[in-house]
Amino acid sequence: MNNNNQNNFNSQMPPQYYQYAYEQQQYMIYRAKVLSERKKQKRELLLVGIALGTTLIAYLLLQTISVGMLSMLGLKDAYESSPLMQYAFNVVAVHLFSMLVPFSLLAVILKKNFVAPLVPTKKVSGLKAAAWVSLGMAFCLLANIMTSAIMNISKNLFGYELSQSEYDGPQDIITCVMIVISTAIIPAIIEEFSLRCCTLGVLKKYGNGFAVFVVSIIFGLMHGNVIQFVFAFTLGIMLAYITIKTNNIFIPMLIHGLNNGMSVLKTIIEFAANEKAGETVTGILFYIWGVLGIAALIYLASTKSFKFEKKPKNPYDNSFGTKVLCVLPGLALPFAILLYLTSQYVTKV
Repeated sequence: MNNNNQNNFNSQMPPQYYQYAYEQQQYMIYRAKVLSERKKQKRELLLVGIALGTTLIAYLLLQTISVGMLSMLGLKDAYESSPLMQYAFNVVAVHLFSMLVPFSLLAVILKKNFVAPLVPTKKVSGLKAAAWVSLGMAFCLLANIMTSAIMNISKNLFGYELSQSEYDGPQDIITCVMIVISTAIIPAIIEEFSLRCCTLGVLKKYGNGFAVFVVSIIFGLMHGNVIQFVFAFTLGIMLAYITIKTNNIFIPMLIHGLNNGMSVLKTIIEFAANEKAGETVTGILFYIWGVLGIAALIYLASTKSFKFEKKPKNPYDNSFGTKVLCVLPGLALPFAILLYLTSQYVTKV
């Protein structure tokens, strides 16, 4: 077709044709950009998953190195026979050295991922803070009940008993103080900073729901066996949710500390009195937290505290499932380690 005929053909086309052709072209450009950005996000998440998995492996490896140093220094026998030394080791080697260091490095390496301050410290009213703490503690009770149910099913239905390692009980007042510090205070501070500040901060860029889910998986994997994974994952969901809803890390820290403090209190009462007294006191506290949790649920619901601000869907964002699948390959080795460690505590009934 010569130029005259081409011009004549174009002049006969209706204006709607050109509008349609233009819209189709713009759509194809937009579609290509969406696919490109989603592909870019998948690559990012794959690297984030590898970084998270590496951090977990570093956490476990540093603990192994710490235990090895005990043997090298000839302190292993003293460690095994001294509850005070065991609890001190938990503070220095497990939390300050093995956990705080790698998770802080994670936050530094992936600092570009942060869309908010590392440590959320928004002011929350006293009544609302108390309600969140009460609800969190009630949720801890539910997580305990669920974990106990899983253990009973494993024992009664499948014939396998799942156990977990425990430290020796206190021998004196100094050990009691160290138990409080090493079990209730330090873990609440270091674990919440590592998980709900460093890790959650890295993940929130990809969506709050996704961040809550993945950081709870990390929290579960940190605890070393299936029993504690179930409990920590369940509790982690609530702690991460509260962190995002309140934008305040001190509330989850308090919940975490009070939850751990329940077992500490039972241990100390058993040392000071007897096992029955410890079970009685903690049983009463369970009921109190349950009632307070129900009241908190009603109060928070009535004040619309659970409501999330609706945000328009980002077309460049992958689906929740796709994002999780992108992160999981990096966590494959930590999951394998979890299964191996669990196998060391499984016994035939």
